[in-house]
Amino acid sequence: MKDFKIVFPSGYSVNDYYNDNIDLNIILPSGSVFFSTFFTIINVKNLIDKDDAVYFWSTDMLIVKDLKKETIKNVVFNMIKDEYLECACTEVTFPVFQTN
Repeated sequence: MKDFKIVFPSGYSVNDYYNDNIDLNIILPSGSVFFSTFFTIINVKNLIDKDDAVYFWSTDMLIVKDLKKETIKNVVFNMIKDEYLECACTEVTFPVFQTN
């Protein structure tokens, strides 16, 4: 499936393709929306070292080789193709507001 959209809720602001993380929403043609945060390996290591932590975790975390837009698109495409999207990411719903 190539008909998905990727939206960066806080904008696409990556300082270092190999040492950063970014939140994204994946929107399918059906209207379903999935949330994930993509991290690079170096970023995870730096976050652990910075806090002198013994572990690191994040919900909806995916570790990718870099945060270039083309890489992000390829990761999402392959997650959908391999049928891992619903396992790796959380489906989010947005409230519907009614007006009187």
